Amino acid sequence: MTAQGADIIGDPTQAHCVAIDARAPLYDGGIVTRVDAVSLGVMLNRDGVRFYDEGEDFWPKRYAIWGRLVAMQPDQIGYCIIDSKAIGRFMPPVFPGVQANSLPELAQALGLPEPDFMRTLNDYNAACRVGSFDHTVLDDCHTEGLAPAKTHWARPIDQAPFFGYALRPGITFTYLGLKTDAQARVYFGGAPSDNLFVAGEMMAGNVLGKGYTAGVGMSIGTAFGRIAGTQAAKSALKEAAHAVA
Repeated sequence: MTAQGADIIGDPTQAHCVAIDARAPLYDGGIVTRVDAVSLGVMLNRDGVRFYDEGEDFWPKRYAIWGRLVAMQPDQIGYCIIDSKAIGRFMPPVFPGVQANSLPELAQALGLPEPDFMRTLNDYNAACRVGSFDHTVLDDCHTEGLAPAKTHWARPIDQAPFFGYALRPGITFTYLGLKTDAQARVYFGGAPSDNLFVAGEMMAGNVLGKGYTAGVGMSIGTAFGRIAGTQAAKSALKEAAHAVA
């Protein structure tokens, strides 16, 4: 489309990018291979260091940023670490986590540097200020004196068995798309097309800058799909009428 002169919009460096299991197929694993346990534990990079607030907001508001966060880490890989208290509180992943009966054993099983891993986990556990844990609300369980902080759902990772998931970036779609309008028309040289319309992820750059709210992809697919289909039908009827005339 761009080669044919279609106007583009959006930022190609931003994307709906989830953290998926590193064992998933390279191209066809799909969003079902994402791991939803991040907000219930901690995320470490290859060096055994945390790099972002796992409890910043509800998971449906934040899951689509974690792939990009992982992509910014060394070797583009991250590790989600949880304990048995988290089991049953998130959607079961396609692949089982690596399991160990102690944190040092888990570090070894994941191939992470044990001293750095244990320093990070010990610092995190000591910083947890556990109040009334409730993963359905922005609860008061948080860390103090830790950078980055975990602002909600912070509980010590101290109850065996322990689980770890190696995660990599999984891009669903980027925020670069075709410029459109309320009639779902594709633009060329600043002017709307009479017979080409767009909907769904191909137009995501018109409504998304960064981040993601659950359901936006389905909304622009459904709403603009109906608009695009209606406009395409009108265009086809107009062309047919011209041909008859």
